[in-house]
Amino acid sequence: MIRRHVAALRRLYAAVAVTTSPPTHPSVNALLAELGVYAGTPQTNTRGPLYRLAMRRALATGAARVHYLDFDRALHWIATRPRELAAILRLAERQDTLVVGRTVAAHRTHHRPLLETERTLNARFASRLRLRGRVDFLVPSFALERTIAMTLVRRSRARDGAIYGEWPALVATIAGSVAYVECRGLEWETPDRHRADVRRLGLAAWRRTLDTPDEWRARQALAADIARGFDAVAGRRSLLLDLSRLRTANVSNRGSNRRHERE
Repeated sequence: MIRRHVAALRRLYAAVAVTTSPPTHPSVNALLAELGVYAGTPQTNTRGPLYRLAMRRALATGAARVHYLDFDRALHWIATRPRELAAILRLAERQDTLVVGRTVAAHRTHHRPLLETERTLNARFASRLRLRGRVDFLVPSFALERTIAMTLVRRSRARDGAIYGEWPALVATIAGSVAYVECRGLEWETPDRHRADVRRLGLAAWRRTLDTPDEWRARQALAADIARGFDAVAGRRSLLLDLSRLRTANVSNRGSNRRHERE
């Protein structure tokens, strides 16, 4: 799966930089290196260093823009809706800052503890940024012009789950004005790694196996970390974000795009 889909991603992006966490099996790192996309592994098993390393390695290629997206989500997107991904990248060429969220239907494919805690956080962030309506900040997926991406990496301090709140707040304070689009290809990618169980139980039943008290506690703890990450940047200030909503239906399927992506 990785070999086939990385080849497809490399046809869309000028370069792909994938960082992996320390527990990743050496054979996966070796495959990524063989494919020319391995960008290193941080010393600590925390999200902040992992994400910032990926951004730095993407910027080191000289990219004019950087698209941040977790690698497993990128693999799912290119496998299921490649035209949508290509169209979003063409759209990103015309924006200094593009925040890419999930459609309501794509978000609902996730298991309930994740869905409900993220709904609450997204609503909280939108309120703090004085936005009306639903905005999904928590994929996370951003396409950033180079200077904005460099500033984001330089200002980022979060170590673990707080980065999911820190980065939306940083994007809002650095860019000030952003474009926003929602995509169907950002549906839940985790079932891709559990195909046998999903086939045996059915997707709905398998998803319910994750709706447990322990999972709710874990997601609520992560949500608290995410909120702290946002507040560490925003503080008590009342922020104002100029957000332009774009419709995926209005994204042209013509043209071409080559940019950067990292995990």
